[in-house]
Amino acid sequence: MTRTARVEPISRKREDAIIVSGWRVVDVTEPEAPQEISQHETEPQAIEAARRFEAETSHEPGSAPDDTQDYDASDPNAGKHFP
Repeated sequence: MTRTARVEPISRKREDAIIVSGWRVVDVTEPEAPQEISQHETEPQAIEAARRFEAETSHEPGSAPDDTQDYDASDPNAGKHFP
């Protein structure tokens, strides 16, 4: 089954500021039971990990093909695989 990942900040509130200390990739295929997959120092690293996670699971038996979701709208080829 193709899985769905979400990238979200790891943050904590301190006085009048919110401090982002990293980024996590969360498997949200089952919205009632999200599972953290990995943590990263930067958002681009987390986005790439989410892309890999979704692409890898699209090859499992019974999965729909990867939908080539575009995570970076400025890159016209983002998420697309060319032969």
